[in-house]
Amino acid sequence: MFLITELSVVTHKYKKMKKLNFLLGVALLLTLSLRAQESTNNFSLENNKVIWQRVFETDMDFGTLVEEIRASGVLLNFTLGDNKVMGDFKPIEADYVGAGYSEMTTPMYIARSFFKGYAVIEFKDEKYRVTLKNIMLAQKYDDGISDEGEKSTLESWAVKRRKSEIKRGFSKSPSKILNYTFTETYTFIPSTNNDNW
Repeated sequence: MFLITELSVVTHKYKKMKKLNFLLGVALLLTLSLRAQESTNNFSLENNKVIWQRVFETDMDFGTLVEEIRASGVLLNFTLGDNKVMGDFKPIEADYVGAGYSEMTTPMYIARSFFKGYAVIEFKDEKYRVTLKNIMLAQKYDDGISDEGEKSTLESWAVKRRKSEIKRGFSKSPSKILNYTFTETYTFIPSTNNDNW
């Protein structure tokens, strides 16, 4: 009888441990899932607004970086701050081909839009950080659904209605295509001014 009672206590403890381990596993998965939603392909939410942010390594000093930004023409009417360049960025067309997609595998709102917004480029310790904010989409042409120049926010395509997390669909090809496009656009390499030809 003592052996049966002891066996029943051990079985009961085992079941409790199994439930506890299961609940801990579920909690861990939920935490990881929420963290995955916080940032995807350098896109994240800041005050319920989508931003794109990436750090680039560089050998340039701040002055050279400013000259490369000016020469590239990526920013319109920019201003200089303390180791910082800020301004509206010129409309960018998503490079879905460079990102490895075709027009047929690219969501229409990506393929048929120009992207514009506000850029902040900060310099520190042989690196610079690019932050793109207030990202807007502008329709390239009339297509029966939208008019040329019609604007929408990236949030309307990328953020769930509760405005607390990035949509799973945006985390796939849209964010990958835009991440590739923005990375290529904001990779500044010092030009070689070799006048000997």
